[in-house]
Order: sequence, then C-alpha cells, then structure tokens
Amino acid sequence: MFVAKILLVCAAVALVSGNPQGFGAPRELTGDDLEQSRANLESSLTKLAAGSGPYYRVSRILSASTQVVTGTLNRYKVELIDTNNETKVCDVEIWSRTWLPNGIEVTFDCPNEAKEVRNHSA
Repeated sequence: MFVAKILLVCAAVALVSGNPQGFGAPRELTGDDLEQSRANLESSLTKLAAGSGPYYRVSRILSASTQVVTGTLNRYKVELIDTNNETKVCDVEIWSRTWLPNGIEVTFDCPNEAKEVRNHSA
C-alpha cells in the first residue's frame, strides 16, 4: 500500500512538473533553437549537394519542430531554392541517428514531385 502511494505521488509530480506536450512529443522551435536547426538543415543540404543531390538552398523556414525518437527527428516546412533559382515550399524531415554509418536521413516532400529520401554521414 505504501509503495502504491509513493508511485501515485511520483506520477502526480511528473505530470505537474513535466513537459506539457508530453514525453517524446514534437516541440516547435523558436529563437536560438530555430537558428541552430536552420544551420543543421543548411549543413545537410550542403552535404547532399556535394554528392548526388538534390541541390537546394534555404530561402525561409516557415515552421520547424524537433522530436526525440530513436535519435532526433526535425521537421520543417521550408521555402527551398532549386538550381533554376525557383522557390518551392516543401516538407523536409531530417532523422539523425549519428551512431549509424550514413545515419542522417533527409526526406524531401515537395508538391507535384516524388518524395525523395537521401542519406549522409554525420
């Protein structure tokens, strides 16, 4: 009975003091976190462009979130500039599993185009 009360108190404390979005839930990025996330996105785009592509530059990040999964999953709605200097709004996901070889998986989902998935090393 005593153990059940302790567990109940611990659960209540965790709920009151914990992350209001829940454990493992996506978190919107703002301020310095958004700037760091932009740098990570640009780094991934540079690494992919040095290989087989795709070849994009960031124009503007419309929204960004991060989520702890098996690794880290960053999601972006972003304006990308392609090699023809045309801008398009795409959903980009960067799933970082740095302990794996080529453990950074980047997924591009742009309107009227096939979803594209590329990997690169950390």
